[in-house]
Amino acid sequence: MKKYAVLLWLLLPLPVLVTHFGHGQQWLALDHAGDLVRKAEAAEKSEDWKLADELYREASKLAGSSDPALRMRLDLAQTRTRFRNGDAVAAIDSSNRLLDDPAMASMPVEFRRDARELAGRIHYYAAWVMRLEGAGRELWMEEAELARQSYRLLTEESSQQGATDYSAEQQKNLESAVQLQRLSLTELMARPLPKEGQCMANQGLSEQMAKRRGQRGKQPGRGPNQEGPPNKGAGIQRFQPGAGS
Repeated sequence: MKKYAVLLWLLLPLPVLVTHFGHGQQWLALDHAGDLVRKAEAAEKSEDWKLADELYREASKLAGSSDPALRMRLDLAQTRTRFRNGDAVAAIDSSNRLLDDPAMASMPVEFRRDARELAGRIHYYAAWVMRLEGAGRELWMEEAELARQSYRLLTEESSQQGATDYSAEQQKNLESAVQLQRLSLTELMARPLPKEGQCMANQGLSEQMAKRRGQRGKQPGRGPNQEGPPNKGAGIQRFQPGAGS
């Protein structure tokens, strides 16, 4: 009986060790990831997009894939910082992957809206910049069409959900995307590229995107490719130059 008591005493630290090297390490990693996210959010507020992107990337490595919702939120944050940091191609690819991720269906509606609206803006400004660079119509139109599809889906879904203010905002974005397709190059060149889109300029975006022509618009997850003009409204007012969009 005595030897069993000694054995039991020796085994007492085992649960502690298992916790420390198993779930305990995971909890510590998530706690550290949380600290990095808070620092990244502060960097975003000060518009230090490069630092924010690095911090989100480190947080994502620590978080791993144990929490799908957390992974999705970190992916969205990195998509946003890559876009604002001027890494246009990486932002486009990241946005496409995010929309196509099966886990997207289980995310809250606000998250799905944010992800699709960001995708729309990235494609919208990519199309604008590519037009200014002299890209062929089929090349820049692919980006413009992806923006249109995103905004149309947001407009229709939010209207059905009763989010009238948000739907009206996305209707303006939709009209801007349609107008971008219809403006002549001369008319577009007469409009200053909005501040938010300037991060995509001067990096040869057209040449980079030409290498993957036709691969993105045919991917699933972009929303219905419905035709027909949107309702009349504010047009390109949503994307007027300035400190905002």
